[in-house]
Amino acid sequence: MPMNNAQRTAIKEKLSGLAKEWLFSRSVFPQDKLCRRYKVEPGDLLSSIATEYKVPWGILLEVNKISRPELLKAGETIKVIQGPFHVKVYRSTFTMDLYLQETFVRSFRVGLGRPGRETPTGMWRVKPGGKMISPRWTDPDTHKTYTAKDPDYPLGSRWIALEGISGEAEGRTGFAIHGTKKPEEIGTAGSRGCIRLYNGDAILVYSLLTSGLSRVEVLD
Repeated sequence: MPMNNAQRTAIKEKLSGLAKEWLFSRSVFPQDKLCRRYKVEPGDLLSSIATEYKVPWGILLEVNKISRPELLKAGETIKVIQGPFHVKVYRSTFTMDLYLQETFVRSFRVGLGRPGRETPTGMWRVKPGGKMISPRWTDPDTHKTYTAKDPDYPLGSRWIALEGISGEAEGRTGFAIHGTKKPEEIGTAGSRGCIRLYNGDAILVYSLLTSGLSRVEVLD
C-alpha cells in the first residue's frame, strides 16, 4: 500500500514488536505457517533439524531456551522456524530490513560504503563457509593484518561474507556484513563498501542468516 515514511516507520516498529512474540519466543500461534512444533526423534541433532528447516541451529537453541545443543532429548517438543531469512539494504536510508522468507521481521541501522567505494546494488548471497566470529583480516589498502585481540581491530563481533549473484553485485567478492569498532559511523557512508552493523545487531543477524541460502539485496 502507498504510505509516507512516517507511516512506514511506525508500521515497521509495530511489526518488530510483534516479532518478539511470534518469532523470538517459544510461542507458536494458530495458522502460523513459518513456525511450528517439532517432536524430537531418537538420533536427531539440533544441527540436522536446523538444516532441514533452513535456519542456523543457534536460533533454535535461543528460542527454545536450550543451554547447550547436546541437551536436546528425544521425545521433547521444540519450536522450529521455517527459513531461510533474507535481508534488504536501502542505501538512501541506511537501513537493513530482515525478512523470514517474505515476512518482515525488523529493521536495523547500517553503515555503508563511502563515496568512490559505494556498496554495490544488486543481489548477494551469504557465501558458503563465509560466517566467521572475529576472523583474522588484512586491510587491502595498507596490507596490515589484524586479529581480534588488536585494540584497533576494525571488524567488530561478526563477519558474514557475501558473493554477488546479479546486478552490480554479480561476480563480486570481498564484501561482507560485519560489526564495527566505530559505532558513530552507523547511519553514514564511511566503509570500504561493506555493510556495517552495531556489534549486538551483527550477532543477531549472524544467528539468523544461512550460508548459501540467505539473500542480501542492496537497493537504492
